Amino acid sequence: MKQELKNTVKDYVESKQLSSEQLQDLTKMLNTKHENKQRESLFNMRAIAAVLVLSLALGIFWGVSTINHADVSQLIAEEVSSNHLKMKPMEVSSTSLNEVRAYFGKLDFSLSSSQFVANNNLQLIGGRYCSIQGETAAQLRMQDEVTGNIHVVYQAPYNKDLFRELPNLQQGQKPVRHFVNGIGVDVWVEKGILFAHSFDQ
Repeated sequence: MKQELKNTVKDYVESKQLSSEQLQDLTKMLNTKHENKQRESLFNMRAIAAVLVLSLALGIFWGVSTINHADVSQLIAEEVSSNHLKMKPMEVSSTSLNEVRAYFGKLDFSLSSSQFVANNNLQLIGGRYCSIQGETAAQLRMQDEVTGNIHVVYQAPYNKDLFRELPNLQQGQKPVRHFVNGIGVDVWVEKGILFAHSFDQ
């Protein structure tokens, strides 16, 4: 009886073997499932990478966008005060803005007179090339007509992305003033130009 049952089970199992076509179909199904898993895994990895890149970009943007004009003007003041303390010789000497303007032909903007400078009775005596926060600028030497003290007025192109919002004289705003290492520094925007003015205390 046991032997007959064993033979019957064996015959049944052998009769249920897959044909070659069925075997090929099954193999294709398994391969397709494996490929789908690989595609899904690759998609997930790309999605994670995209999220990381976006997060990093937003972090950088947020960090830059939170810089306010006080922070930027402070950086400018620190650079300007350092230049004031280590004042280099003038490259051009003249009391005429037009003559000095002709010397600064490498600038991407035209030197301009300033109402703030005029109100402080400063007379132009010359200047030299310099930079402010990496931007090519003009360093103009001025002399106080009353005391004879030397002042320095910087002019650079106003890059709003770089310098952010700074006080604009034409909008009725006053220059922001800093004191760095004993040097006073005023920073403002006028006629689309970034100005900085350094003076001894």
